[in-house]
Amino acid sequence: MKKFLTVLSISAALAACEVQPSAPFRMQASDLASPHVHHGTKSDFVCLDYLSGECEFPAGIDLFFGPTVTGTLEHELNVAHLTGPNSSMDVPFFRGAKRAITLSISGFEGEEVKVKGVFNAWNSDATFLEWNGNAWEAPLVLAPGEYAYKLVVNGEEVLDPSNEVTVPNGFGSFNNVLTVEGGGGAAPVAIDFQFVSEGSLRFSAIPEDQEVLAFFNNRVVDVVRDEDGLSIVIPADAKDWERAWIRLYTARNGQQGGDWLIPLKFGEVVIDTKELDRKDWHTSIMYFAMVDRFFNGNPTNDQPVQDSTVHPRANYQGGDVEGLRQKLADGYFDALHTNTLWISPITQNPENAWGLWNQGGPVSTFSGYHGYWPVSNIKPDHRFASPEELHLFLDDAHAKEQNVLLDYVANHVHELHPVYQKHPNWATNKYTADGRLNTQLWDEERLTTWFDTFMPTLELRNDTVAELMSDSALVWITEYDFDGFRHDATKHIPMNFTRLLTEKIRAASDDHVYQIGETYGSDELIASYVGSGKVDAQFNFNLYDAAFEAFTQEGATFDRLRKALESSLTYYGHHHLMGNISGNQDKPRFSSMASGHLSMSEDSKLAGWTREIPEPTERGYRKMAAMHAFNIAVPGIPILYYGDEIALHGGNDPDNRKMMPFDFSPRQQELFDRIAQLNETRSQLMALNYGSTTVFQPEPHLLIIVRKYMQQEVRFFFNNSNEDRYLEEWEITVPADGITQSLSFKQNVSRPK
Repeated sequence: MKKFLTVLSISAALAACEVQPSAPFRMQASDLASPHVHHGTKSDFVCLDYLSGECEFPAGIDLFFGPTVTGTLEHELNVAHLTGPNSSMDVPFFRGAKRAITLSISGFEGEEVKVKGVFNAWNSDATFLEWNGNAWEAPLVLAPGEYAYKLVVNGEEVLDPSNEVTVPNGFGSFNNVLTVEGGGGAAPVAIDFQFVSEGSLRFSAIPEDQEVLAFFNNRVVDVVRDEDGLSIVIPADAKDWERAWIRLYTARNGQQGGDWLIPLKFGEVVIDTKELDRKDWHTSIMYFAMVDRFFNGNPTNDQPVQDSTVHPRANYQGGDVEGLRQKLADGYFDALHTNTLWISPITQNPENAWGLWNQGGPVSTFSGYHGYWPVSNIKPDHRFASPEELHLFLDDAHAKEQNVLLDYVANHVHELHPVYQKHPNWATNKYTADGRLNTQLWDEERLTTWFDTFMPTLELRNDTVAELMSDSALVWITEYDFDGFRHDATKHIPMNFTRLLTEKIRAASDDHVYQIGETYGSDELIASYVGSGKVDAQFNFNLYDAAFEAFTQEGATFDRLRKALESSLTYYGHHHLMGNISGNQDKPRFSSMASGHLSMSEDSKLAGWTREIPEPTERGYRKMAAMHAFNIAVPGIPILYYGDEIALHGGNDPDNRKMMPFDFSPRQQELFDRIAQLNETRSQLMALNYGSTTVFQPEPHLLIIVRKYMQQEVRFFFNNSNEDRYLEEWEITVPADGITQSLSFKQNVSRPK
C-alpha cells in the first residue's frame, strides 16, 4: 500500500494532461483541485496548497502581498492556471456572494457595548460598535445566511432586546440570530443529467446568463451549449485511468447552481456502486467507537485508576482494541452496513486522576479513559492494545473492507508528556498578556488557549514543534496502516501544521489518507481548513445543531435546518466529504432530548450527574431513525455515534459515554435494523453517494431532499407536523411526525418502505 514519493512527483501525477502513466493510475478525489472563492475584492490563495510552481490568476485579479489576491473577477466562474516544472493544473475560481450590511443594536446608551458572534469568531474585541445617537452600529461584510451572536454589555453577556429571533446555544441558554438575505436576481436553474452517448455526457439546457464550467480531473474541458442542452466529451486519455473524474459547475446572479461530480472507470461513467470500493470515500458510512466504552475483549489489560476520588463513570471500564476486533469478527459492523471505523485516541494517557467536577451531584476527578490527555503520541496505551493487537485489528479490518480512522491529538499534551517536561517553552503561554488564566478561551485566544491547567497547548506555529508532532502522526500511517485521522481541536491548530502534515502524508502514501477535523464556529471558519493542501473535511456541526433542534423539539419547523443545509451546500459544495453526525461525545444523547427527558434550556452535563435519565420513549426511537435518515439523505459522510443505532440514552459527558450494551431489547433491535436498512440503501444507490441535491420546504413542517445521479432519483420526505401530509405533486403521503422515502428511475418506479 505505502510508498515514499516526493511532493513534486505527486504534483506531477496530478496533471493528467502532461503525465501518461504506464499503468492504470487512480486519481483520488482528494487530488482534485478544490474550488477557490474570491469574495468582493480580496481573498487569500496559497498556490503551494495545489502545486509547486507559478500561479496565473483569472482576469481581473492579481497577487497583492503574500497569499492575498485583490481585484474583481469578470465572471462568476473562472479558472486559475498553475504550472510547475513537471506538471500543471486548472483550479476553479468562483466569485463569492458576500455583501456589505449594517448591524444595528438599539438602546444601551452610555453603556459599554460589544458584540460576539459567528461573524467575528466570537471575539468581542474583533468588531467595533459605534453609537450614532439612536443605536450601536457596525459595518459587516457577510455572505447570505444566519449568524448567531450575543451582546456583551459592561462585561456581561446579554441578549439583544431589539432582536426577537433566538436559538439555543447548547449550554442551557440562547443566542440571537442575524439573518443576511441573498442578493436577489433569478436563481440558477438546476442542471439535470440526460444521457451518455458515444463518450459524450449530455445535460439539460440552462439560461444564457447562467455560466458553466467543466473539468476532467484537473484540466478544463469544453462545454458545448445548444438550445437543447449541454454536452461534455470524455477525453480520450480517460481510458488510461482506473479512476478519473468529470466535474461541472454553474452559477447565476451570485448563486451557485449546484455541481456534478461523476466518477469514471477506464473512461466509462460509473453507474453502479458495485464498481466503487472503500477508498472511494464518498461511499463511506462511518461509526465512532469510544474504545474504553465499547467492548472488553481482553480483561487482562483492565487497569482502572485506583483512586477513590474517581467516580466509576469517570474511570476506565475495560473496553479495548481486542474488543473492537471481536465485534468486527462477529459481523457487528457488517450487519450495520458501515464501512469505516473511527476510534477514539489510543495513545498512552496518564496513569492517575486529573481534573475535577464539583458543580452539582457527586464530586469527582477523572481518568484518561477517553484518550485525549496524551503522554505519548506514538505508543498505544497498554490499557487499550499492544502493538501486536493493534496490527492484528487493522489487518482484520482491512480484510473485511473496513477503513479505520485514528483520533489524533496534536493541539495539546498532558503536563506529564516528556516533550513538555523537557521543553516547557514549546507550549503557549498559560496566562494572557493582561494576566488572565488562558484556559477555555475558545474564541478570544483560539490558537493559544489551554483546555485545562494540566493540558498545555503546544505552540505549533513553532517549526520545530510542528515537525515533531507531524512526524508523530505519520507513524500511525507508515507503521500501523491507519486509513486516516480524525483531528481533535482543529479550530485551535494553526494552518501551518495542517499543511505540513498533509504534505507529509501525501509523500508517504499512494492511497487517499482521509483527514477530518473538529471545528466549532462559522461555516466560513470551518471551510477555511478544508481543501487542497489541508484536510478533506470537518464535522458539519452547524448542520448537526440545526438538525438536532429540528428532530428533537416538539412542533419545530424546518426553517433553520433548511437554511443550514443551503449554507452547507454553498460553502462545501454538493459533493463534499464533511462529517454528518448523529451524536457527539460533547453533547447530550439525541434520544433523551427527543424523548423530552432533557430540555434545551438546561445544563445537560449537570443533569447527567444529578439524575437518572430514563430510557427513550417511542418518539425518541422514531426521531433517532429520522435523524440518521437525514444524514443519509444529504451530501457528506454519515457518522453514527456509538449507541445511537439503539438510541442509547443519557445527559452530557460522561453520561453520554456509557458502556455499550449488546443485549438489545426488541425495540432497540428494531431501530438497529432500521438504521442498517438506511445504511444499506445508501451503499446501493449512486444518487446518495454522488448525486446532486435539491432542497424543498413547501410548508414550515415539511422538508423534501432530492438527490439525482444519471437517471436515478432518490427523495426523502420529512414531516414534523402532527398530521399526515399528502403531497399531490409527488403522489405520496408522509405520515405525521415521520419520514417517507421514494426511489425512481425513468420508466422504473419503486418505493421502498
